[in-house]
Amino acid sequence: MLQEQELEAYRRAGKLLAEVRERLRPMVRVGESLVRIAEEAERLIQEKGAKPAFPCNVSLNEVAAHYSPPADDPTVIKEGDLVKVDLGAHLDGYIADTAFTVATDEEGEKLKEAAERALEAAIAAVRPGVELGEVGKAIEEAARAAGFKPVANLTGHSLSRWTLHAGLTIPNTHVRTGQRLEVGEVVALEPFVTAGAGYVEDTKEVLIFRYLRERPVRLRMTRELLRDLKKTYNGLPFAERWLAKRMSKLRLRLTLRELVETGALWPYHVLVERSGKKVAQAEHTVLVTEGGCEVLTA
Repeated sequence: MLQEQELEAYRRAGKLLAEVRERLRPMVRVGESLVRIAEEAERLIQEKGAKPAFPCNVSLNEVAAHYSPPADDPTVIKEGDLVKVDLGAHLDGYIADTAFTVATDEEGEKLKEAAERALEAAIAAVRPGVELGEVGKAIEEAARAAGFKPVANLTGHSLSRWTLHAGLTIPNTHVRTGQRLEVGEVVALEPFVTAGAGYVEDTKEVLIFRYLRERPVRLRMTRELLRDLKKTYNGLPFAERWLAKRMSKLRLRLTLRELVETGALWPYHVLVERSGKKVAQAEHTVLVTEGGCEVLTA
């Protein structure tokens, strides 16, 4: 059970992240740069006295997750794009996580609304003792009622201090998990909705990483980078973009690849919908209470 000061830290993180989300939302429009959106999200989080819990994701259309634009990304939002923005903040390791979708056409608006209704259904299903598959059932039923599918191999997750994915997996489909929610747990509910196959696949592109462990590496520059990553991010994800000033783009990518291959870093591959169809996302962080849940990022 969380102590009162821990609950308060989660509430503060959730409140400030909700404020950042609403300040950022009008910026997500046709003609805006993906890099500017991500950097503004991260700047606003720090302006409020917190730190990013992970790099801001700005994912277009069939790209579902893990796209945090590199520093030199020229991409701007075009008419017809469906834009997902996923952002997180932490206060001394206490994490809040939220996401929203912005549509620029009628097709995308329907997907966006379906994802939001699925999130509402998930929130309504949360209560102490509920089997996690029942939350997934609520999400799936809401998505299918709107004429779409949930993305089956993307999930919500529990949160703990300094840990973004802390053990519980909240499905977006009706499956039995054998796990139940308990009072005091903090979880991110995260429906993804699509008109496509309902599954995502890894691409080769990796723009987000997480420190795993010390490993022997040959070059002093690489050893120093690994040591700094451990100290600075304490196991939370970081972006290639955040390291762009340390060395050339080519050198940085080679160094990060070496650290992945040695097992020192975990790579978050960019995820795309299997059939190439657009994906919408909605997400809130909630605290399980005796009477249901408290939405921390409302």
